[in-house]
Amino acid sequence: MTARLRERWDRLGRPERILVWLFLATVVLKAYVYLGVAGDELVGDEAYYLDSGRALSNAVRDLVWLRSPDTAEIDRIVVGSGWFMPGMSVVLAPLYLLVPDASIALARGYLAVLTSLLLLVTARRVRRTFGNGPAGALLVYPGLVPTYAAFGAAGWGDSAAGLVAVLMVCRAVDMVRAVREHRPVPWRQGLGLGVLAIVAVYFRSSVSLLVVGVVGVTFMVSLLLARRAERGRVVLSYVAAGVAFLALLAPWSIGASAALDGRVVTTVSVPTVRANTFGDRDRICFGECDAGSSIWFSPLRYSREQGRAAGVSEVEIAAEMSAYARQDVTPSSYAHDVVINTGRYFGQPARFASLLEADDAKVPIVALAEVVTTALFYPATLVLLVLLGARTRRRFDHQLQLVLLKVGVLALMVQPFVHIAGPRYWTTMAPLLALGAALLWAVRRDRRAGVPVEGGPSARFLDVVQVGLTLFALVVVVTVVVLAL
Repeated sequence: MTARLRERWDRLGRPERILVWLFLATVVLKAYVYLGVAGDELVGDEAYYLDSGRALSNAVRDLVWLRSPDTAEIDRIVVGSGWFMPGMSVVLAPLYLLVPDASIALARGYLAVLTSLLLLVTARRVRRTFGNGPAGALLVYPGLVPTYAAFGAAGWGDSAAGLVAVLMVCRAVDMVRAVREHRPVPWRQGLGLGVLAIVAVYFRSSVSLLVVGVVGVTFMVSLLLARRAERGRVVLSYVAAGVAFLALLAPWSIGASAALDGRVVTTVSVPTVRANTFGDRDRICFGECDAGSSIWFSPLRYSREQGRAAGVSEVEIAAEMSAYARQDVTPSSYAHDVVINTGRYFGQPARFASLLEADDAKVPIVALAEVVTTALFYPATLVLLVLLGARTRRRFDHQLQLVLLKVGVLALMVQPFVHIAGPRYWTTMAPLLALGAALLWAVRRDRRAGVPVEGGPSARFLDVVQVGLTLFALVVVVTVVVLAL
């Protein structure tokens, strides 16, 4: 085996060897950070994901033993308040099937291994689709960011959603390339695109707009590129993507809607979140909520109690509570809150490392996280700004990538406009910014080399979309700043 590995290693070129060393560095960092977070305490929403993972494992165990699953437990724990998509719960269920009483430290170790494997799979796919440079960029940022490594050992699905979104972008680009080269795009390719899209949404529902944007743009471009005789196959492949997406969303949506006696598509947290973010918190419960609980659980408990008393869904009551709390919201107050929210999004990027570090941590991680995370995060934020303002006309492939990355970044930046933002959510966007950094470098290289401008309807369409997205971002920023002043 050693001789075979040595032979394979010798066949690798220098760029591939660098990628291998970079991935091994991410594994070493993940192992070190794991020693700092492998405690016996959960942080925030992690409790839901681990509890619902146990509940799902109980249901699977009942099915294997031909017993009727405890649907009440599923409704109470997995669906719960309908605030969280159960992607991480599904991932954790196999662990609790094998080790029903698994400790928090074991769960963190299990998640650390799985997220490292997901990073490896994503880097390999990026290399195959875009080349060695983007794959290396992904392994450096966010792969070598300590806070990102800590998230990989935690129960949230934010970082996993970002990596799966990159896999979806790669699949979408490969499909467009096939259409451009007039190669057949089988419906199975579309099926795979839909599966990746819904998996990303199951990990984090906030990527829904990204999914719609990426699929919509690639579908339009594919229709422009395809010959008349090929368009039916293109449409079929994207219909397959939609069918796969909806078919896998349906079990959650139908089950959650039945449990909550209201319509649930992905999650139902937005009304309460909007009330807490932009409204008057002293009026959320049609007045002041009970003291002694958080800004999340007091309104939730109140909506449940009022729903039972009125015989209606708690989802409907929560929407009415949110509207009441936001009666005095003005464009100016809303813009001011968006500015504050955006600051929370980009401020203290290493904060969650301090929250995740165990009291009895075997190694300290906070100091390392603060230094390295800050050193990599803010240059990546600069990449975000340059990416939104960038434009290229020299290569169709680069045009397509730039449009898809702009769409993805703008879709994820909707967060401060609808939800309390925080230094946890950048982990979803980080892989896209890595691809953006590599793309900007390639565009610069092409400009210096004098690569000719691409022509054709599809290239012109992408050029218009590039400029439109930049203008849209500029108008939103200027409008928010002017209203907030």
